[in-house]
Amino acid sequence: MRYFIDFEASQFAEEIISVGCVDESGRSFYSLVRPKKPKKVTDFITKLTGITREEVLAAPTADEVFSKLYDWLDKSEAVKFYCYGDCDRRFAFNTVVTAEDFRAQTALSLIIANIVDFSVELRKHFKMKRSIGLAKAVSYYRGEEVVQRHNSLDDAVYLSEVFIKSRSEVIDKCPFDEDPPNRGEVVHTGKRSVMAMRDDFEITFASCGKAAEWLSQVQLKKKLTVKEKQSISNKISLAMEREKPYSGYVWRRNKQ
Repeated sequence: MRYFIDFEASQFAEEIISVGCVDESGRSFYSLVRPKKPKKVTDFITKLTGITREEVLAAPTADEVFSKLYDWLDKSEAVKFYCYGDCDRRFAFNTVVTAEDFRAQTALSLIIANIVDFSVELRKHFKMKRSIGLAKAVSYYRGEEVVQRHNSLDDAVYLSEVFIKSRSEVIDKCPFDEDPPNRGEVVHTGKRSVMAMRDDFEITFASCGKAAEWLSQVQLKKKLTVKEKQSISNKISLAMEREKPYSGYVWRRNKQ
């Protein structure tokens, strides 16, 4: 059984605060989740997802939510979960360590062990060098602009729609214009500088590489190796392309 799943998470602690899931037959599951550290549901997260700290304080715990998700899953056959982007597995990891209920632990462990980032397959399907945002893919298939609200159930539905439609078409040529640089490159001019934003804070860097160096000083408190810098630079670039936060910040390309 295929499942299309999306999580929203708190800032820094990156615990799940909402889960949306749709199976291939169209059944859906949605719930807010109260994290162990509700204070990490910051103004930035509320602005991004619409979820407030008051709402998560009133929400059921991860134990309650994921034990219900376990009951909801069809366990008569093997499961496979599809997400969009590389954040959801990490969110599940950060949540399973707080779970105490066996069924909740089992559900989260099933997700962690069987989750696939569909953005990689879709990039290959579209013959693209870089992954695109989920909203852009949905807009392509619907023929109209879709604005992503970062609601986990909406995103799970979007993902199932993109999955089904992409599997039924053959692409001969990439339907999107791709601006340089290619994925993995971290050399940008000042005219394509990178902005990191959180709440009322904003800072601009000449490149993803410079942004990676700053992140290492602020959060990791260490000097990066060349490999580590490249890895963080790529993650910042992907966060901009997929319109998802990375390391607690929203990232934008500042085209002047």
